[in-house]
Amino acid sequence: MALFAGVLILLVGFGVIFGVITSSMGVAGRPDATFWRLLTGLLSLQIPAIALTHGFLFVHDKGWRDGFGIQWSTNAWKFGIGIAVAAVVVGYPIEFATFEILRRFGEAPEPQAAVRFLVEAPGWQRTIIGFLAIVPAAIAEEILFRGILYPVGRDLGHPRLALLGTALLFGAIHFHGPAFIPLTILGAGLAWGYARTGNLLTAFIAHGTYNAIGFAVAISGLGSKL
Repeated sequence: MALFAGVLILLVGFGVIFGVITSSMGVAGRPDATFWRLLTGLLSLQIPAIALTHGFLFVHDKGWRDGFGIQWSTNAWKFGIGIAVAAVVVGYPIEFATFEILRRFGEAPEPQAAVRFLVEAPGWQRTIIGFLAIVPAAIAEEILFRGILYPVGRDLGHPRLALLGTALLFGAIHFHGPAFIPLTILGAGLAWGYARTGNLLTAFIAHGTYNAIGFAVAISGLGSKL
């Protein structure tokens, strides 16, 4: 929990620092403003989560394998890709149906800014944001949710509550109504995969694969319908 609190403090700190930098650059109102907002938002999460966790393990004389069971294995790939594909097959129809229901009642949200950006942005900006979302963002979020928060509840003797609680929180922090249930399902699958294999690499692979599929859907233009 000390590590989690430290990451949150650094996350806020980096957010403020990057905010000051982009303000000094006069980004607001520019055509590439969304790119800079997404870039700084991703880096504000990734840098503190990955760097502080590495430092924490180093201070305690442990490696990533000791701390999170991370090791290269066939099972991690099988379960990781399987979880991602299952989450897409189950979650995307739910997201689309939720959007349609909200639209019929006149409550459909606007497409996410990130989705609009991926449809309209230059290729080099798409590549940078896509990479950060697929690789380091997946690693950073899995460190926080499955690597730190989930084991706290599990080790207190409430593994099912820990799985459900972290899944719900994971769905909620993305702040997009139609995606809440699909992301909650994904979050539950990620925690289950980590518990099943004892290897956080499983969650990294699943999350990264899910994000890669979402990236492909977004740049194809289909994402603007969700």
